[in-house]
Amino acid sequence: MSDPMGQQPRGLHACEQVGHYLILAGKAMAITGGLLFIVLIAMSLVSIVGRKLGFGSVNGDIELMQAGTAVAAAAFLPHCTLKGEHIKVEFFTENMRSGMRRRLDGLAELLLALACAALVWRTALAVLELRETQETTILVGLPLWIPVALLLPSLAMVVLCALYRTCVYWAASAVEGVTA
Repeated sequence: MSDPMGQQPRGLHACEQVGHYLILAGKAMAITGGLLFIVLIAMSLVSIVGRKLGFGSVNGDIELMQAGTAVAAAAFLPHCTLKGEHIKVEFFTENMRSGMRRRLDGLAELLLALACAALVWRTALAVLELRETQETTILVGLPLWIPVALLLPSLAMVVLCALYRTCVYWAASAVEGVTA
């Protein structure tokens, strides 16, 4: 399938500029997520080796791994959204005209944006509740609202990226319809 992200139609200059900044932000978030994964791996190695050598493990390593993995994995979502690297079932659409396929892909991106907007809303409410109740992890006493709050920028960026892709798909479909 040809992805309109690789070749944008003429007349989308403002859209291209927005896309440029979204791509930069998405890459920065993905790199940050990757670095966080490296830190978590190092912590895990220190904990495992320390346990085997008799020095003991990192206190609360599992708690920190759980919180950090969620934040790191979420940081990859905006970049994946911009690249269109989500699971797609193209069985029904592979034989459609490209204009119709782009309209459906745009609709799918819009639905993704709406679902992630709902996640942003509910996650923000969870952050407020966790902060109010002052719930913490058992071993290290990390306030649970902090890692949950760190999910919000990634989820919000997914909303923006999916809305951008919706615009690109629908604009490409409209341009294709005019030139056809």
